[in-house]
Amino acid sequence: MHWGAARFYPVTYQSQGIAFEDWISLFTLCLAPLIAHIAAGTPQPSYISKDRPRWHDRLCHFNPTSILFRYAAIADRRIRALNWDASTMAATNALFWTDHGWDGSEEMISRSLPYCTHLPGRSRVEFVSWEMGKTIITTLQGAQPLYCLINIIVGSIDVNIHMALDDIFPVLALLGLLRLCAALWLTDDFVYTTSHSSQRNRMSLARAPIITVEENIGTKISFDSLLESGFTMAVPVDAQFRPLSYWPSRLFRAVYFLAIVSLAALCAMFLVPWSKRENMYTTTSVLVGMLDITFLAMSILLYGYYSARGTTSTVIPCISSIWYKVYTVLIMTFIVALIIISAIETRKTPCGKFTSLPGETGDITTCTTSYSQLIPTRRLRMSPSKCCTLGKW
Repeated sequence: MHWGAARFYPVTYQSQGIAFEDWISLFTLCLAPLIAHIAAGTPQPSYISKDRPRWHDRLCHFNPTSILFRYAAIADRRIRALNWDASTMAATNALFWTDHGWDGSEEMISRSLPYCTHLPGRSRVEFVSWEMGKTIITTLQGAQPLYCLINIIVGSIDVNIHMALDDIFPVLALLGLLRLCAALWLTDDFVYTTSHSSQRNRMSLARAPIITVEENIGTKISFDSLLESGFTMAVPVDAQFRPLSYWPSRLFRAVYFLAIVSLAALCAMFLVPWSKRENMYTTTSVLVGMLDITFLAMSILLYGYYSARGTTSTVIPCISSIWYKVYTVLIMTFIVALIIISAIETRKTPCGKFTSLPGETGDITTCTTSYSQLIPTRRLRMSPSKCCTLGKW
């Protein structure tokens, strides 16, 4: 099927010749960036309510848009912090489930203290920790597509839009690099419970800051004594964070926004047939482009909108909306469908690479490099695996 200069190939079953060990490698390479991005960006919820969220409430945290929003909010909060300590870092990283749903507001930093039983030992991530390990994994996952992207931009290599099962989530891998902006302040070394215990907080929060209020008569009231009486005093947000008009915060949010916009523009440039020369697209490459452009466009709209409104929550405000839950379910369903279709279309070429492009054209397109090419050999009753000969320049 043709559309302008673009040629589209329908779904073709061509994976019947792939060996079992190749399937293991393909699925490992396919799921690695997906699992790494989601596992690294979605911490376990902290429950300070006896109620529990339903499955569709939790599902929205696995949405790439939610993860990108969370990274940006944590980094921005650190930039604006007047006094960044262990309790601030713990509450900033926590996904609080309260009687009113998810709450990632700055007010939760003081409100959640009576429910905390363990705080991090430092105000930044431990370099030997699981969180730092997740950062290293996501960085390595994103380094390979970033290297390819740079070489494509400078013209060293051609873009491969005929991706197979092992290469359908390069954009997710690239987005994992945005974790680096908040990497030093990401932690899971904290525990919050549903019970309010002033004595436990007094003992376990020894490292938490003691907030003292000066009275006109000269007496002092410490936060530690308020915990003993079971009373919680909310610290004004203005005393903890600079306003959103703080110029380093504005600069960070602008750069973060432009990074997502640039990635979306590159996806549109590579996956939409702008040029007049013929471009060949398989169903897999079309679906990959649709998935990437869809969630990147939604991320741009939501992050831009909530940044303009001055939102400081680490949880995207629309996370409990029905439309956002529907959007999340559609993204998850699309991902599953993409994996299935790409598994059907993936095949192995004579040079050992995998592609979704069928026939001799796919072999030549996939295997031709700057130092070698495939030369078609015309033979009667020729099997697909022997259609071409690999020659070197």
